Amino acid sequence: MLVRMLAATMLIGGVMTTSGAALAQQDPVAGAVAGAIVGAAIATGAIVPYEHREPLREYVVRENRPSYRYDDEVVVGRELPPGAYESYPVPDQYGVREHHYAIVNNRVVVFHPHTRRVIHVYD
Repeated sequence: MLVRMLAATMLIGGVMTTSGAALAQQDPVAGAVAGAIVGAAIATGAIVPYEHREPLREYVVRENRPSYRYDDEVVVGRELPPGAYESYPVPDQYGVREHHYAIVNNRVVVFHPHTRRVIHVYD
């Protein structure tokens, strides 16, 4: 049963990321890893719910926080390194309790403050 749930989660996660699909065409192992990361986020509920994504983006834009420069690409599943960026708690009404956001490379990044694992990146 657990194997079926994990397989379904990985499948849904892979489908939800177009970059994961493109990655899978180039490198099947990397595509499976990308699907697993997003799938795990879905399974644990650690993803910004669809209905809250736009309101959260609007909230962050209104807050007008400074952007910080990061040399690597910021993607879902990657951990932000400790650094000189400021993070701010995501208000509870946006569906991702106990998560923070930061503006990195002029993009809103939502992540868990303890692990710094990215759960959502706004384009």
